[in-house]
This record gives sequence, structure tokens and C-alpha cells, in this order.
Amino acid sequence: MNNKMDPRVQFSALAGQLVLEQVPGVNKANWEPENDTAGGAGQDRTMYLYAPKSGLPDPKQTQVLLVLRDRNCECSAESLMKDLGLDTLAEEEHFILCFPNPTDEGWNYDNDPARDNDIDYLNRCFAAMKPGKVKVSGFNGMVFYIAAGKAASAMMMTMAALRPLNVSAMMIGEFPEGYSIPADALGVETAAYVCSNAAAAEYLRKANGVQSREEQAGSVTEYGRNPNVLLISNEFNVDAVTVYHAWDRLFSKARRWQNDTYGNYHPRTDFADRGFQAHYNDRSLGDNGGYPHTWFEYVPPQLRGTDEKVPLLLYFHGVNCVALYGAEQCNWHDIADRENFIVVYPDPSVLKAWNLWDDPATPSDFDYVMALIEHMKKVHPIDESRIYISGFSMGSMMTQALAGAFPDVFAAGAPCNAYDFGYFNTPAKVMNIVAGADLSKYDDRSRQREMSDAKKAAYDYRMPLFHSAGLVDATIALWPVNEDTNDVRMDSIKRWMEFNNTHPKQLFDGSTITGLASDEARYFDEDERYYLQSWRSDDEGSPVYYEKLFIKRMPHAVNPVELEYAWDFIKRFRRNTDGSLTITE
Repeated sequence: MNNKMDPRVQFSALAGQLVLEQVPGVNKANWEPENDTAGGAGQDRTMYLYAPKSGLPDPKQTQVLLVLRDRNCECSAESLMKDLGLDTLAEEEHFILCFPNPTDEGWNYDNDPARDNDIDYLNRCFAAMKPGKVKVSGFNGMVFYIAAGKAASAMMMTMAALRPLNVSAMMIGEFPEGYSIPADALGVETAAYVCSNAAAAEYLRKANGVQSREEQAGSVTEYGRNPNVLLISNEFNVDAVTVYHAWDRLFSKARRWQNDTYGNYHPRTDFADRGFQAHYNDRSLGDNGGYPHTWFEYVPPQLRGTDEKVPLLLYFHGVNCVALYGAEQCNWHDIADRENFIVVYPDPSVLKAWNLWDDPATPSDFDYVMALIEHMKKVHPIDESRIYISGFSMGSMMTQALAGAFPDVFAAGAPCNAYDFGYFNTPAKVMNIVAGADLSKYDDRSRQREMSDAKKAAYDYRMPLFHSAGLVDATIALWPVNEDTNDVRMDSIKRWMEFNNTHPKQLFDGSTITGLASDEARYFDEDERYYLQSWRSDDEGSPVYYEKLFIKRMPHAVNPVELEYAWDFIKRFRRNTDGSLTITE
């Protein structure tokens, strides 16, 4: 699956060349939410890197293929790249090709503590791409491995057994004589293509919890408990034919989001095949003096060409991300197929960061969103009483900014993993997280706050919010809280409760996993991973306008399951022309 909608934006001056890159023993400071890798310190090493002349998508959408071989000379990397057809494939499919170099002693697949830890080294290879000479990088959830050699296959099996989070998918062959899968293997699911290796296939079969199988052209494809986790096995060798098959059937379709202890495989989206409509640098909206914007529209097949008025939902991605990354992260379009609504995934005007404050230093994303809604009303019948917003991280901040500034437009919102930083902070204080932001340009005021307060003063609006958070989100806030917690998180919770005329008698409760007291609380699943707390308004009938879903084991990430729950909440609300809400049960 070659996603033709991802624009190619990474073009290296060294593209088309096999370049020797340094892999420092200690990662340079390169903190990037959602795209870190766990790689401990070790020896200074090297790797060979190839960036295709055809270019690469945004790093968050770029796949990385690491090819492990049993020698460390340049000629072995060069010949392997040609023999397996990897340079041609990289040019066609637009991915980064990397050849990590084993030490002179070979791969440390037995995890000998007296030698350099190769699992850490392989993770440092990913971290070393962005600051290196080639200056390209990819996404940690799409790092794939091919083991071209027996020792390399053992190395990959050891890594998948002990550090599965960092192996999105792998292709391995036979093991060297005497190798055994580690006794302390975690038994965690991993997408894999296995050539002539019964021991590896049996381990992965158990780890993946195989549910069904199919045979085709000498290969067996087995589907795990998660149908997005494939195990393909055969009796062939790792060669150009099997590599192409592995790319086509496995690597191009795999993505391991780091939203659980060992991550989770979500289905990838072929945007062109699904019928997404792309708008690149489109000036037709007319806002901000005809400023160019990029956004993607998704209308479910059954709604195309109809006159039926349907809801509209806009999803705002996180900082330093892009719209199609956000789409695959949340999968709102899958819910839209079932529930009959339209989704729009916009990019910010500039800097991959939302102008939360409507600050004049950059184009107004408020004007942009309002113009985008008007555009959608022209190209498809939209139920104006059912316009919803959602977003992750800085997109969550944008969701709350719009909810406060335009409570007359939006019926409800589903912010994920961040709080109303734009209301409680000035632009200069928040924009320091944005690469390339010139902080000297920004005002020391929040126009968003001024707009929101003015709207609320003119009419006593309510704004239903379904707010989700990971319990181990060290990027934004860790849980539980207590009476001494004093941060933007608690300021935001109190703000939205007050906004919705919600005044709980008790806000804190040390017996809950969140530290918050609530009118109602329940777990959603047998694993008790999803914990929902609800607060009732003092309005007549005691409606619930504010809910928070907490997810165990989740860091700064999104799990599409939370948005399924979010839709069940927000879809009940309609915004009337007088500003009031209609609630359907």
C-alpha cells in the first residue's frame, strides 16, 4: 500500500547515496512527544543510511526499514541493497533504508552483558537519523526489520521477544545453530514474516494468539487476536521476491502505536482508496486574505451525492504532526462510516501548531476553521445543529479553545490528552514547544480567553465535553491528583465544570485511581482499563455535560477506543439557533 495522499516533504541533499552515519553511544537531546525510542547508552557505533531521491513524507508518516546483515562492511550493505531490490523499492514506496553495523564480534543476540547491548544500539539508530548527515527521519511505530543472515535473525528474534514495543514488524530467516529464544521472552504479539524457521513461527503463533489462517502461493498467513497482527510463514529464503512480498503484505500495512505498555496495532488507512478528498495549499476558503491551507475531507460512501443533512466533526492533530497522521491516530472516519457523519482533518496554518489564542503574529486558525465549516456546508448538506470538534494534545487545546470561543457554533467536543492551555497561558509560554517558533513575535495575552469570556457573558452557554486522558501521560500530567495539585489540568477541569453550571460538593477522592470524586464512575471493560467519571450539572434535570475517560497504561497517545466512547457521548447534543442545547438519550 503506497499512500499517494501523503505529500513528500523530506528531500535530502544526499538522497540516492549510501551514507555512513554516526550512531552516538548516548542519544542527543531530541525530545519529541509520541516519537521517542527507548535506547540505553552504549558504544559509539555506525550505520549506513539511504534516503530515496523520490523524497519522503512528513517524519510522522515515514516508514523506516532496518536491514540487519552479519557483516559490517560497506560492500555488504551495497550488495544486499541491490540483491534484495531495496533501493528500487525505497524509491517506489518512499521509505528510509538503514543498514546497522554489527560489531566485529557480530550481533550480541545472547545479550552478553560484557558486550554492547544491540537492542539499545538498534533503537539509537532510529534516534540518530534526524540529527545525522542525511537529515531524514521516520515514525517509531513504523520501524521494520529484515534479518539477512542467521545471526541477524537471532538478533531480531531476541529483540522482538524482549523489546517488542520497538519492533513494528520483522522479516527473519533461519537461526544459527545453538540459538534459543530467550527463556524470559515476554510473549507479546509482533507482526512478522518468517522464512524457514519453525521455532520462530511457533513462538509468534502463541504470542499473537492466532485465530485464523489462510494459505496462498506456498505461504501461510495467520491472523492474531488483533486481526491487524499478521504472521506470514513459508519455506522460502529471504530474497528479492520474498522481500517484496513482505513489504506488500506486511510492512506497508503495519503500524504499532505506542499507546499501551507494548503498543497496539491499528488498521492503516489507504486514504485514496477510501475516497478522502485532499486540499493542498488551497486558497479557496478566502480567510486570512486568501492564505493557503491544507485539509482532508472524508464523506462516507453512503452519504456521497445525497441530500441528507448529517453531522460534521473536525479533528485537530497534535503539535509537530500532520493531518493524515492524526487521521490514522484516531480513526474518526471508521466511526463516521458506521454513524453517518462527515469528518474533516485540517492542518494548522503555520508551524504545525494551532494558533490557540487567535494571536495576530500568525494567521487566524479561528477564521480558518469557521471558513472551513462554511465550505463544508456548501459541498455537502451539513446539520448545523450537530457540528462537533475533537483533537489530541495541542489539538485538544485547540478543541477547548474553539469550544470556549464559539459555543454558539459547536454542539460538543472530545478533547484528548491535554487541557485548556490557551485559556490559562499566553502564546509565548506555550509556543516554546514548537520547532521554529519566534517567541518574540507573540503577545503576552490570550485573545481566546477574551473571546470566550465575552461569549459567556452575553449568553449562559453550556458546552458538553468528553475529555480523555492517559493515566501515565508524563508529557502532560500524571495521575492521581490530590488537594494540593495546582496546575493547568485542575484549572481546566474547574473551568469547564463552572462553564456547565456543575458544582460538585467534593472534588477530590483519594480512593479513586484518578484522585477525583465524581457523581458517577464505572469501568468499561473486563480489564478495567477504561475508567469513566461523570459530573451532573445543577441545571434542571441534572444533565451530564462533562465526562472524563481515564485509560490505564496509556502515555501521551490516543487509542481509537476512547473516541468510540466519545462519540456515544457527544452525539446526543444539538446546538439550537438561540444557543441552547437539545439532548437526546
